[in-house]
Amino acid sequence: MAQQRGLRNMQFFPLQSYDALPALLKMGDCHLVVQKRGAADAVLPSKLTNILAVGGNAVITAEAHTELGQLCETFPGIAVCVEPESVEALVAGIRQALLLPKHNTVAREYAERTLDKENVLRQFINDIRG
Repeated sequence: MAQQRGLRNMQFFPLQSYDALPALLKMGDCHLVVQKRGAADAVLPSKLTNILAVGGNAVITAEAHTELGQLCETFPGIAVCVEPESVEALVAGIRQALLLPKHNTVAREYAERTLDKENVLRQFINDIRG
């Protein structure tokens, strides 16, 4: 499909092993986390945790009042947040993300501090103990 349309910046590969995921994510210049309006509070997209963990730049479609929108506001630079269901906003967000350094240190540091399994379990135990 990419060859037929002359798209040289797009490649398709066979299914890859889960172990290859971090290396594959690091290859991306920009990751899209597209949510419908009103869906961004349902759950944190699992692919976002992997993107943040490798220090990837993400463009997230989320309303400002949602959990994803608040994540972007609370941690400036973690991702580019744009209005959902807007092609113009998505294109502008992608352009903005492509101007950022390839390794997103804000995303990586957030993942290490907040999403690391040991830190999550420690916080969970502390919350249970009160």
